[in-house]
Amino acid sequence: MRLLEMLTDRFGVFEALAHSTIKLNRCTGADELSMDPQVAEAVLEFADDLRTARAASGAWAETKGLVQHWELADSEDDA
Repeated sequence: MRLLEMLTDRFGVFEALAHSTIKLNRCTGADELSMDPQVAEAVLEFADDLRTARAASGAWAETKGLVQHWELADSEDDA
């Protein structure tokens, strides 16, 4: 569970690059992008899956009594 939390936290850099790549792709050439637009889409999809897995592991741990209260601190609702 802690490994998923660490991976989710550190994956934010790739998400930021992916978002900027998608935005830049609308107004600049492909040679100026930080990553391929298809890779950017895959990164964002993986980020969603990663957050889902983290939430599921937290919910599982809560049902087993391993944690008192699980809260996904970096959810999109908090932004």
